[in-house]
Amino acid sequence: MEIDIQNLQESQQVLQKLELHFQNRKKIKEMYQNKGVQMLDKDELLVSDIEEPNLGIGQASIYENMKRELTEKGYSDFRFLGQGLQGLVMLAKDSKSNIRYAIKGVQVRDDKGKVYDEVQNLVKNEIDILQNCRGSPYVVSLLGSFEGKLFTYLVLSECQGTLTEIITKSQNKRLNEISAIKYAKDITEGIYYIHSKGYLANDLKMENILIDYNGNAVVSDFGLAAKLTVKSEYSEDEYMGNFYYQAPECYGPNDNIGKVYYDEYKKQDVQVQQLPSIRSEAFYLGYLIYSLVQGIDLKLIFSKHQPLDYKEFQNFGYHKQLQYLINELTQFVPRKRLPIFEALIVLKGIICIEFQLDDMFIDMIDGNTQQFTSSLKNEIEFVEDFPNKFYPIVQQKFFQFTAFSNYFQSKNEQSLLQELQELKEDIQKKVYDAKKEQQEKVSQLEVNIKFLLDESQQAYTQLIKKQISDDDDEYGQYSSFIKQTVIEKI
Repeated sequence: MEIDIQNLQESQQVLQKLELHFQNRKKIKEMYQNKGVQMLDKDELLVSDIEEPNLGIGQASIYENMKRELTEKGYSDFRFLGQGLQGLVMLAKDSKSNIRYAIKGVQVRDDKGKVYDEVQNLVKNEIDILQNCRGSPYVVSLLGSFEGKLFTYLVLSECQGTLTEIITKSQNKRLNEISAIKYAKDITEGIYYIHSKGYLANDLKMENILIDYNGNAVVSDFGLAAKLTVKSEYSEDEYMGNFYYQAPECYGPNDNIGKVYYDEYKKQDVQVQQLPSIRSEAFYLGYLIYSLVQGIDLKLIFSKHQPLDYKEFQNFGYHKQLQYLINELTQFVPRKRLPIFEALIVLKGIICIEFQLDDMFIDMIDGNTQQFTSSLKNEIEFVEDFPNKFYPIVQQKFFQFTAFSNYFQSKNEQSLLQELQELKEDIQKKVYDAKKEQQEKVSQLEVNIKFLLDESQQAYTQLIKKQISDDDDEYGQYSSFIKQTVIEKI
């Protein structure tokens, strides 16, 4: 029975990690469902099973150019994801590793190689900021960047969808209390982390909040992000983001909307700066949290100096905390606004009551497990969440064409867990049997060696007793004969 014990043990370790991963993500999804958290109701599909949307002529042209360039870089199985302010985002898979990424392409050159300097500078700025803001699960993760003939590409961690999708699919186009608190906490974590690195998101809006495979909200799209000056909490760049969430002081004092606010500041004898700041970002955050529950009312663009209406909050168990939080974040006078760190404390306090914080993340599989698993099958892909951390996407054909095909007939994640357990037990038995067989062979070899040593000792004793004459040749021949006999028996 020839069995590679090391290979079996490696398989066993991989299966244990996969089993823990699937158990953990099942537990977390059930925890959220039991609490009533509104989540993305989407199947986790292989890239090849994702349908392509209909694209406009302009989008289709850019999309085809990007696919051509990315194919040359070793990517395949492309799917359109969306279009941001500066570029188009597509899902693509590394052909060798089966790892999938969200790749943002921004055209920085024309067909003749002429560089669009302004666009190129904006992309370089976005890459620099993303590189410096790595490390938070609540900020989109930049995994790499490279140049094509026409485009600069940003390789980002793939997310499952957007917060807008969750809201759109809800019955009244709004979030319930626990969902609003959970996603508000995630977004606040992301914004606070960005500030801690010396930057402003500068375009905080619903469309820029993604939902990852953990079910957590992730701040994305840094095309308009700005660096804070060293000695102040302000940016050197003007606010260029969404009008709805814009802080009142960031409007122009002479435009139709801004004049209303600057007249009010003058009436209150308050001096403000128009440049974006940490305080203005607190206002964006407050309005975004408010909109999760109350919905978007465009009339608010003209009334940011007036109290908000909290009628949708009245039946909430945490309505006092949420109303306090939003009121303080959206104070008309910037210096009176609640610091984002204090807002995070309030939200985390509620979350700690409702959830176990340590249980809110799915244990990703590591790079070694990913490589070993990808070598076993054809029907599994991986989302790289952080460097060397992966989330497997599987389907019914999981492990269908591998040495483990006899064990897997999964139709869903729950049955897969059971099959993983059965396979793990089978491998454990094989390892035990192989070790037992190996030990039996070693024991038998030890018996044989002892027997031969005893025979050799007896032959040598008999040789001495015969008192062979001084004929060295005859003695040598007899000794050689004994040695040869021992060797043959071994």
